[in-house]
Amino acid sequence: MSYAETAISLIMARTDEYLKDIGRGRRIDDYPELAAAVSSLTDEALKQWAMVSGAGWRERTASGDGGRYLHALELLDGDTVLQTLMELCLAEFTYPVFSAYLEDNFGYGPCLHLAAMIEGREPLSHDEIQRLAVTARRLLVVDINTEPLQYARVSADERLMGFIGGYDGVSRRLSDFTVLYRPGDALHDAFVNNDLIERGVSYFRSGGRVLTLAGCGGRRFIARHIAKGLDRGFLFLNIADLIRVADRGDIAPLRDTLLREAYFDEAGICLYGFSDRFITGGISDRVRGRHDMEVLSGQLITPLTDEGIPVILCADEAKMMPDRLSDGICCISLPGTYSFEERKTLWQGFFEMYGLELEAASFASRYRMYPREVSYAVKNYMALSASDRKGASGSGSPDRGADQEMQSKEEYFARINIDSIKRSELEMGRIVYPDIRLEDVKLKDNVKRVLRDAVNAVLTGPLVMDEWGLKKSYPYGRGVSLLMAGPPGTGKTMSANAIAGELSLPLYQVNLSNTVDKYIGETEKNLEKAFSFAEKNNTILFFDEADALFGTRSEVHDSKDRYANTEISYLLQRMEAYDGIVVMATNIKGNIDPAFMRRIRFVAHFENPDEEMRRAIWESCITDEVPHDEIDLDYLASQFDKFTGSIIKTVFLNACVAAAGDGGRLTMKHLIYAIKQETEKESAVGFTMDILGKYAYLV
Repeated sequence: MSYAETAISLIMARTDEYLKDIGRGRRIDDYPELAAAVSSLTDEALKQWAMVSGAGWRERTASGDGGRYLHALELLDGDTVLQTLMELCLAEFTYPVFSAYLEDNFGYGPCLHLAAMIEGREPLSHDEIQRLAVTARRLLVVDINTEPLQYARVSADERLMGFIGGYDGVSRRLSDFTVLYRPGDALHDAFVNNDLIERGVSYFRSGGRVLTLAGCGGRRFIARHIAKGLDRGFLFLNIADLIRVADRGDIAPLRDTLLREAYFDEAGICLYGFSDRFITGGISDRVRGRHDMEVLSGQLITPLTDEGIPVILCADEAKMMPDRLSDGICCISLPGTYSFEERKTLWQGFFEMYGLELEAASFASRYRMYPREVSYAVKNYMALSASDRKGASGSGSPDRGADQEMQSKEEYFARINIDSIKRSELEMGRIVYPDIRLEDVKLKDNVKRVLRDAVNAVLTGPLVMDEWGLKKSYPYGRGVSLLMAGPPGTGKTMSANAIAGELSLPLYQVNLSNTVDKYIGETEKNLEKAFSFAEKNNTILFFDEADALFGTRSEVHDSKDRYANTEISYLLQRMEAYDGIVVMATNIKGNIDPAFMRRIRFVAHFENPDEEMRRAIWESCITDEVPHDEIDLDYLASQFDKFTGSIIKTVFLNACVAAAGDGGRLTMKHLIYAIKQETEKESAVGFTMDILGKYAYLV
């Protein structure tokens, strides 16, 4: 017989002997299944059982000789009443007819009163009953709200039986949303935040009860490393899932299941998912906001810590934690941002782990991701096939040179980053992920040089600020800001997209209609949302028609002027504090407040294209993919000297549409027809055929 089988048969025999001693009740012989189990007890089995109170049981654990059973008894503090109670519950679980036997003879099933009678310790004092009931919950299912408590129904669940039998899986009630981390489980190195991990380990080793990991990016990973440092398992579960599956909002039964699981696995508990919206319904006595945490503290967290179980809470903000834990709680806040060196170490660590030969410094310059986001990006990249990796970013010019594959990888990582954004957060604008580069934009060399300087400022910023030590001399204003000024249609918006393409970063184009608000203070709130979104999601912030926001301050004649100037003052402060990339476009540079101009690092002056530039733009449109007859580029460039790049592209698109409808081949006739449409639209005095010059006959 196994150790557990001996214990179960013996408790049934002891119960029957107790009935015999008090001279009442139906004997066990009236229950054939129970009688057979009791009769199977052998002298050898009883001899082994007698060793329960002996030393050295931990050494026997390895051989499977009842070690887990003895460990369970230890978790009950070695109390004989609780040992008897557990054995009664195991007998009932193994032989359901034993429940009928107890009901027939006592009128109730396993409870503290019955166990105490069998052990000769009845009556129990009130304090003893309370203490024993709380201890029993470590392994047994106890309805602790029953009055009187000594008659509360107690039972064993399948997890206790599984534990004693050698099963190490998580309880079925928790397994759908709970993961057990064991110290021997695979866990890669922490490339950053090692100091935070050491703080967490030291805190628990010195007797700490509750540790809060606050902030974003890798909290559970840090919690696993803390568990590894403690050489202790930890159960990880989402608090929202726990509340969701709780019966009628009462989390006590699930809490007790979790408590037992922690004892079986000798594990701590990590609860994550604490945010402003973590409550999904079902907490009894719940109220809104911070008070939800107070309710959870009383119903869940405090009962766990009172049992000596270390608890880690992963929260968005430290202030969410309940006041009642303030004396014993330790809070470790994750960094809001990481230095260039830390980001480089992070990327390098993941590249080496996956065998990727990529330049970590390049990725660290572009992407200000949290460790979790870097891990997510690299893992998803590695999940692609080799061919998919090479073309992960989509199309691009086939003749971009040897850097195309590197650029492709960088674009892919940026796409993964932006794909993780919650679209509901895109209140103030829209995300654009451009495919174009600066070489695709036809601009004068002096303008393109300024744009290239802005790109280089982003790429070399960490080198200059961190490695060259300029950070201490520039405590603010370290961001990269670019103003593009010039007439409409000269390529400002396209250039903003090209800059994003060069940096392999998404472009967050702010929608001014959603941002500017007539109500006092709302514009500043909306702008803060835009800046915060760009910071959080590693995007380029783009303000088109920027003079609507960055316009010159006026003299104060009324309250409207005063509040308008307040908005500009807010923008000035926010621009200085912003470490990211801001691109602005305006048609009239003079409309921009001089205070902004002093804070803008780069200014590019766009002009209407000259004849040479117009020809280059026309030529870039007429590619080999477009079926066409001979096109007179010199005529197009010289005849229509008022055309900007934007107008040329519109004309070309309309001509292609007309050509596709006419049989699918672009000719001068289609272009002249599209030009006539455009000039009629733009002309203030009416259209004349002279405008079309020598090809007017085609219309």
